[in-house]
Amino acid sequence: MKRAIVSVLISAAVVSAFAGTGSSSIGWKKTYPVAASEAKSSGKLIMIDFYTDWCGWCKKLDSDTYPAPEVVKASENFVPIKLNAEKDADGIRLAKKFGINGYPTVLFLDASEKMQYKIVGYSDAKTFSAEMVKASNIRHEIAKYEKALKANPKDVSALCGLAGVEAGKGDLEAATKHLDTAADIAGSGDKVKLLDTYNAVGDGYQNASLYEKAISHFGKAIADGYDKQSGYARISIASCLASMNRLAEAKPYLEALIKQKTASKEYLDQAKAMLAAIAKGNS
Repeated sequence: MKRAIVSVLISAAVVSAFAGTGSSSIGWKKTYPVAASEAKSSGKLIMIDFYTDWCGWCKKLDSDTYPAPEVVKASENFVPIKLNAEKDADGIRLAKKFGINGYPTVLFLDASEKMQYKIVGYSDAKTFSAEMVKASNIRHEIAKYEKALKANPKDVSALCGLAGVEAGKGDLEAATKHLDTAADIAGSGDKVKLLDTYNAVGDGYQNASLYEKAISHFGKAIADGYDKQSGYARISIASCLASMNRLAEAKPYLEALIKQKTASKEYLDQAKAMLAAIAKGNS
């Protein structure tokens, strides 16, 4: 659930007030060839921020998130560059190559232009920096999980871990395959990691705007006694339904979330705001 959920329902107009172009302490490279060359020589991933001139959330990412010390620090692990997906030649080419149709989108590519990680939509500094850490560790994580599976093809933790990494990369077919294998052999002690992985793969489908498949995966993460995983799944399903303008169908998930005994304040606030918007729309 990496989109600004409430904004889907209330108004995107508020973001137009953010007029900054994104000056920060991140060492953005001036051209893609320069970034690609440095990535090849350093072994670092290229961090590409795809934006457009009209994207309000892109401006908010520039003004609020990128200047944060933890984000600036994490950016040192990458070769960062900003590309206008509608004006820069390389921005247009790469946005088309990777099927980018929502902004902001941040891709992490290796020097061969293979995608390693993807962040879709606006995130605050804490969330964004955590995602950057995942991106910087992703090649190590893949190698670790593949080594574990080579030793034991039925290692549920490795299967779930690899599925989560693949979902983050946007390799949804591989992610689903590994998750399905894990689900077939998982024991009672694997419940939490399995539910977390359903949510992670659901995120991947949601980020790709494949909402029906996202809902299917989030739905499998709803389980009695697992409020953390269920809460995330319910608010994510509601977000998917809102994105498809099926607000009435979102209502039961939001109401169920509010009834959870240990629902997080963040999810409760979002659920209440969405329910209020739905009620206002029906009045």
